[in-house]
Amino acid sequence: MDKETKKLSNSSTKKLIFLVFLSVLLFWIGVIFYFSTRSPQESHKQSHFAYRVIKKIDSILDFSNTEIFRKVERRIKILWFGTEYVPAEMVIRKTAHFGLYFIFGFLTSLTFFWWKGDIIISIILGVTLPSTYAIFDEYNQIFYQRGSSLNDVVIDSAGALFGMGFSVLVIVLFGIVRKIKTSGRV
Repeated sequence: MDKETKKLSNSSTKKLIFLVFLSVLLFWIGVIFYFSTRSPQESHKQSHFAYRVIKKIDSILDFSNTEIFRKVERRIKILWFGTEYVPAEMVIRKTAHFGLYFIFGFLTSLTFFWWKGDIIISIILGVTLPSTYAIFDEYNQIFYQRGSSLNDVVIDSAGALFGMGFSVLVIVLFGIVRKIKTSGRV
């Protein structure tokens, strides 16, 4: 294969991978939108179902009786609610917020890094795009008889920040591995 054909093939592969990343990112935005458009009753059913599943897993693994779990749970409750006296189901709901936006931040950062190849743009967009969407997401919930909360936006943004950070870590690790592989070939 000549250089021009190889270059064209690499360019097509890069565009295809970018389209896959972008498709997954848009799908994830749709997932978040789906959850924010549920009625209060449906949302409660979903979080209660998650609570029951986690309790079932806990009955098998007994992770909630460990010292580290109790410390993490207490810190999360105080950080997110200002008190440690919060029902477990509320912690699950807020953890879902954090998790959804962690993935959103991760995917956004990775997608824009792949597209632009610039870590700074990746970092900025990995936080700002999900955080901006979180504001609109909370506003959107008003139309479905659900309350909107600045606290949820903060939790969502924190999830996006950690997701972006994880993405940067993955990018750096892949860069190191790539350098090691290419330096081995002389």
